[in-house]
Amino acid sequence: VLVLGTIGYGFLSGSESGGGNSGGSGNENLTEGQVSEVGGRWAANINGQILYFTNSPESTKNVSVLIESRIGSLAGKQIYIDSDNSAIGSEIAINLGKYAGKISEACYGACERDLPEKNCTENLIVWKDKLENKVYQEENCIFIEGDLKAVDAFLYKIFGLN
Repeated sequence: VLVLGTIGYGFLSGSESGGGNSGGSGNENLTEGQVSEVGGRWAANINGQILYFTNSPESTKNVSVLIESRIGSLAGKQIYIDSDNSAIGSEIAINLGKYAGKISEACYGACERDLPEKNCTENLIVWKDKLENKVYQEENCIFIEGDLKAVDAFLYKIFGLN
């Protein structure tokens, strides 16, 4: 958790430090629900919180996202993430962490890492490196297969930005 938080903080600090021609971060004028490019990333204002994405909403439109969950159903709750890719884990944790009660690493089922083993009775997001990007839900588990494009498609969907 500390590693994800540190990576996430560094990611956000770099994004918020500006880099655009305006001299500011560029996100001061984001209206609610608007997604705009800011400093080489995509940013959205959701309930006054600025969220950052690697991919544009347009580039994620062809990713199949079949989930029922929305951010309201996860707000204030413990969320577990099973991902052995730090960039993937950070993208999820940074954005959901603004609404979740707590985010922790875990394993889906049996685990060789020193992490708690979880199943779909708890809020668990499982990422798997696959060639095809898709997102689907089984009980309280959300399975993200593919790359960062699939992760961002999931995030856009859960925050109602698509």
